[in-house]
Amino acid sequence: MLKPVLVVLTLAQGGGTHLALTSAEDAEECLAKADVVTQVLEGAGLQVIEARCAETALNFTPYSHSAQSGSHIHRWRVTLPETGAIIEPLATDDSCDPAPDAVPAVHCALSAQGIEQDG
Repeated sequence: MLKPVLVVLTLAQGGGTHLALTSAEDAEECLAKADVVTQVLEGAGLQVIEARCAETALNFTPYSHSAQSGSHIHRWRVTLPETGAIIEPLATDDSCDPAPDAVPAVHCALSAQGIEQDG
């Protein structure tokens, strides 16, 4: 079943891209979260590459505000079509070719969040 998720890509120190994912009850709540999160991150001096709502069947580990840069160990490919986002977890040996200026844009990102394991 697809559920709404806020996809936030930020520019990390050193030029990499970080990904944060936050679940939402519905599209309206997701849009409200996107506005707030963008303001908070930009107010903290971070560069927000993109903050948009999408739908996914994936379940993510919880987001932690205290995640340190070194804990961003999960690799993701995020494709940004005109609306929504395609979020793909990458295995260690999977390649990712970033194309941030392409249509659709493709970002290769690191995240402290991974796929939640059932059980």
